[in-house]
Amino acid sequence: MFCKRFTFFIISVSLCVLSLAQEYSAKAKLDSAHILIGDYLNVNLEVTAPKGKPVFIPQLDDKTLKEAEAPFDWIANSMFDTVVSNDYYTLKQIITITAFDSGSYVFPSIPIFDMDTNMVAQTNPLFFEVSTIAVDTTAAIKDIKDISKIPFTFHEFWMYAKEYALFVLVGWLVIGLIIYLVWRYLKKKRAQKPLPVVKPKPKIKPHITALKELEKLRHKKLCEQGRTKEYYSELIDIVRIYIDGQWEIGAMEMVTSEIMEALKDTAIHGEVLKKLYQALTVADLVKFAKYNPLPTDHDVAYKDCKEFVERTASIMNNE
Repeated sequence: MFCKRFTFFIISVSLCVLSLAQEYSAKAKLDSAHILIGDYLNVNLEVTAPKGKPVFIPQLDDKTLKEAEAPFDWIANSMFDTVVSNDYYTLKQIITITAFDSGSYVFPSIPIFDMDTNMVAQTNPLFFEVSTIAVDTTAAIKDIKDISKIPFTFHEFWMYAKEYALFVLVGWLVIGLIIYLVWRYLKKKRAQKPLPVVKPKPKIKPHITALKELEKLRHKKLCEQGRTKEYYSELIDIVRIYIDGQWEIGAMEMVTSEIMEALKDTAIHGEVLKKLYQALTVADLVKFAKYNPLPTDHDVAYKDCKEFVERTASIMNNE
């Protein structure tokens, strides 16, 4: 059964121009072309790009494989390892997969995109075989092994827990009753004392807080001290907190793509959103892919974030 049905990563894009293709490169290599059923197989991915030009690499996971009806299973993706050389940098990652059925398989090409979502390179498809363990039918049948001692398991623990569950339940009820009575006593005691009247402080608008925090970050000069990752983490956290306070969309728990999708429903100008997306993407590469941006990139990211706060604050004040 050669080339099982596999519709993973269908890509229909135009060819890049020759000069662009020379700037970027991508390759993938298997650590073995043949494995047994259930064994792990590593795909070594390498992507090379010019300095100062971030790239986007689609990540393989369980959801992607299920949607593509892939015949093999995903195990894990390693963190990106960045190697800088002259005017280029190389991102390295190991993708681990496995298969539980024998046959011939194809690991598909992986497209590489620039910040404008143009495909700048792609890896070659990889072929590998999965086979079963050979069984010697001519060998003699062996005797049954002796009884082995089995260590204490969770199932045994659960059987003991069920046997003494009533005693445990009564104990927790007694503890809960004591806590409740103490809470009632303290609440009644506090109610007898008049509470001081505290005037609520006026709520500070989100953009004022964000601009103050941006100014503090600028004076820290973290990038000049080599603390680039810390700089981008604080920069993006300031923006996320501002978005959360301004539109209440829970930006602190969102990834970059979810934030951009949520902001599409607002009245923000498209150019402002594009600059914000570039700043967030560079920050993600620094935090998770060990990307080392140029000094000019620090200033551009800072200015784009500050412009986003100022222009969106102006829009919200005019509504």
